[in-house]
Amino acid sequence: MTNGTQWRSWLDNDKWFSGLPGSLQDSLLTVMRQRRVTPGKRVFESGAPACGLYALLDGSIRFNDPDSQQQWRPQPMPVRPYWFGEVSLFDDLPRQHDAYAEDQIILLHIPQAPLEALLQAHPHHWRGFTHLLGRKLGLTVPHPDEVTLMPTDERVAFRLLLLTEGYGDMNRSVRVVSIRDVLSRRRLGLAPEVVDRVIAQFAERGILRRDHDSICILDTDRLRKAALHRLTPLLA
Repeated sequence: MTNGTQWRSWLDNDKWFSGLPGSLQDSLLTVMRQRRVTPGKRVFESGAPACGLYALLDGSIRFNDPDSQQQWRPQPMPVRPYWFGEVSLFDDLPRQHDAYAEDQIILLHIPQAPLEALLQAHPHHWRGFTHLLGRKLGLTVPHPDEVTLMPTDERVAFRLLLLTEGYGDMNRSVRVVSIRDVLSRRRLGLAPEVVDRVIAQFAERGILRRDHDSICILDTDRLRKAALHRLTPLLA
């Protein structure tokens, strides 16, 4: 287990957190709360409103997808913390998965409301969260309002990548997303028939498979390449 002194030390040595501007670090520390979750208990559930950013300090976590009946875990990490949940700032969706404690876990939690208020008051701080999500997607993440500036195909590919890879490198064999989650007019700015056309083209190229109301990603690397644009270059 851990204590406040140790988790502050982990944050100071964390590549992402330590690279944030001092003012943003201070703001996050002000609203950050430590949370302990016992084995088998839920951290959040699918369909719940977006609930903020988490840092896993100790223990193991499991994600379940109610639609595909899959479950997966983050790949083992040599260092902590494991940050997750920031995708809710970008995807315009409730939580897509259930998150459970595999054993006794310790989390740091930054709730959604103060996080959104912070970004509204200081828009330049978006950069820190685009960097955090970008490390998981493998490419640069634009501000949410800039996604609609991308060409149609790249926009849909980026949306699919966001929905399937937003929790990072997971130990799973299948990546499935609901078609209803892809169709965000606010984030995509595209009519459903346009999105359907692009998805059909990606299916012909072997990037994905359309199964009724869901999409199975067959080739994440090719999907990432399809999302490349001047706003979303590959990360070095």
